[in-house]
Amino acid sequence: MIESGPTPAIHGFVRWRIIDLCQWLYEEFKVTVAKQTLSRELRAMGYRKLSARPRHHGQVDGGSR
Repeated sequence: MIESGPTPAIHGFVRWRIIDLCQWLYEEFKVTVAKQTLSRELRAMGYRKLSARPRHHGQVDGGSR
């Protein structure tokens, strides 16, 4: 499920977040997993957290200057 990613029409988002995976696990298997536990297990499996790239406060949105 992690490799294939969420289906936007079904799940309502395009990228898994830890909280979304916790919710999916509960809905699918009725298993409650803490965010920290799931994060640790995913790191152990070789997955890394994706974070937004920081932007300089002076950067203009929407293209080149």
